[in-house]
Amino acid sequence: MRPPRQWSQERISPYPWEQDALDHVRQLMPRAEPYRAWAAFSFTAQSGRVNECDLLIAVPAGLFLVEIKSHPGQLHNTGSTWNFRGQDRTRTITNPLHFNDMKSKELKSQLQWAARKLGISDRVVPRIEPAVFLSAPDLESRLDEVQQIKVFGRDDGASGLKRIWQDFLGLPPDRPERRITPEFSRHTLPQLLKAIGIRQSATHLRFGEAWKMEPHPLDAGPSWEDRLASRDDGMVQEEGRVRIYLVSQMATEAARKATERAARREYQVLQGINHRGIVDAVEFREHQGGPAILFRHRHTDLRLDQ
Repeated sequence: MRPPRQWSQERISPYPWEQDALDHVRQLMPRAEPYRAWAAFSFTAQSGRVNECDLLIAVPAGLFLVEIKSHPGQLHNTGSTWNFRGQDRTRTITNPLHFNDMKSKELKSQLQWAARKLGISDRVVPRIEPAVFLSAPDLESRLDEVQQIKVFGRDDGASGLKRIWQDFLGLPPDRPERRITPEFSRHTLPQLLKAIGIRQSATHLRFGEAWKMEPHPLDAGPSWEDRLASRDDGMVQEEGRVRIYLVSQMATEAARKATERAARREYQVLQGINHRGIVDAVEFREHQGGPAILFRHRHTDLRLDQ
């Protein structure tokens, strides 16, 4: 028998490749304490950013936030730019570890806030380590030694990467004081996650009534994030890119209005400009993360440096 609530996932992922990666980890996870996991959830950070998380897992060695990518083919890198050369096309992304590290820090900050709110010392919250799981069964990785840091492949694959369980999640803690205890995993951590309001809701993935955004950001910075979007109201087939100007949950009313003015100015400045090198700003709206602009964008478009 598994310990109660050892694997928390409200519904199956709509992406088969993501669910396959989650199932791969779940099957390898021992039926024992303190192993416990939360899959496919989101939380709102103090910055106002709504962070999508693939997998948060507690193991004896620590607490880890795992980002899943499942692009097939041969993987090469030029610096932090990764190119997956598949049979149909080449997919280009930036090393997802950097953004996942930011999510890990924001999650820890929220858990510490929840601990103080519940009258618990925030020192009980351990460091949350980021990691990337490249789960495509036929992946062949040729990442250099720097880009391989905290990047793992399947335990049953031959990707050339270290294995997600045997070489990482299944290892003992490097120092006894870092060990995750059954008490923390079974009681304290679920309390803290409930207090910060992790959820499966997808309302933050809407831009008005007509547009649906992708759950994983295309790009992000400290005060903004971009998501690919597609029109799903049945009218026409369109693609776009939504930039959300994040407003901190702790921001003053003056700071909120300043962010909205800056976003509105950008939208207004771009109106009437018609140039193939300047993207069109189509629509301005309020989003739960902050003011947002919809730009024309195709999923095949690349950044200039790519």
